[in-house]
Amino acid sequence: MRKIREMNGRYFKIGDLVARKSERPIIHYCIIGFRYPEKGEKVAILKALFNNTAVVEVPLTDLHNLLVKGKL
Repeated sequence: MRKIREMNGRYFKIGDLVARKSERPIIHYCIIGFRYPEKGEKVAILKALFNNTAVVEVPLTDLHNLLVKGKL
């Protein structure tokens, strides 16, 4: 699996459980992929855990890992 380095030293990978820092109320997501645009910030593709239709793309800097050690 590919690992992506976030600005503050955390690593994200496919399958990680995350939340968005900018979103209220907090919705939990699972990372299902990454997109690497030629210009701009790298983004993660997220699938909402409790909503079958919610798939979003967000910048890595907007993510907060829900796992304590980064492992399930």
